[in-house]
Amino acid sequence: ITGIWMGSTTVPCTYVPSEVFTQQTLSWSVERDSSTSTIFRRDDLGDHILLSKYRGRVSVPKHIPGDASLRIENLEMPDSGHYTCQVVWRSTNNSLVTREVTTTLKVVKEVNAPSSSWELPSSLHQ
Repeated sequence: ITGIWMGSTTVPCTYVPSEVFTQQTLSWSVERDSSTSTIFRRDDLGDHILLSKYRGRVSVPKHIPGDASLRIENLEMPDSGHYTCQVVWRSTNNSLVTREVTTTLKVVKEVNAPSSSWELPSSLHQ
């Protein structure tokens, strides 16, 4: 996905809620320059933003079942990277299931808007 510098974006992470599984933990990590850091973690104790550079800029929906998407405000150029959403569920028989999905975010200064009209170069006019 592409985000605009100083704008905001949502890195998607969704699943179909189930009666059989309850979400235990949710974490978001980012990989940049071959190093991976955890940004956000949600567990029994609440929400934790673990990287100070993201404090006050990231959020994850609390009351929308199945939506674990990461919202990032005030995008900065170094926010570009590979974002991984990992969700761990516990089933009714106490087994754990883990799924993760990775999305690449590229922050750009601006997006060139498609031109709604165009003209032929003057040399082509008859």
